Amino acid sequence: MTTRSVRYNDHSVQEAYHAAESFQVLLKPKNNFLSGMTSEDLKTFKRRMMGAILATDMAKHTEDVEAFKRTLQAKGITGANNNGNLFLDKSNGKTLFESQQQVLEYCLHSSDVSIPCRNFKLVK
Repeated sequence: MTTRSVRYNDHSVQEAYHAAESFQVLLKPKNNFLSGMTSEDLKTFKRRMMGAILATDMAKHTEDVEAFKRTLQAKGITGANNNGNLFLDKSNGKTLFESQQQVLEYCLHSSDVSIPCRNFKLVK
């Protein structure tokens, strides 16, 4: 047991720590590009950023892959054929935000897990 695991209740410990530290860096005046945002934009930014960071938690990898497969199946997207369906759900603002977030998180997670496949010279 570590102090950090206690602080974050053993849930996405490293990811929660990285998110918290990132916001601490952003709060410093020289780094704070958020200061001009409206409270609604700031809330959206924080939700996007938190989701993106938490998407790198390998403990959720299988769950995330299964959710992705279910979404593809529900939309009839197979291989190179999307059957005219879009991955984004534009039904309303909430579903659009959530489906955009899913795409963002899937892309980030894919980038994260692909690092061991890259040439060592590229990642060192």
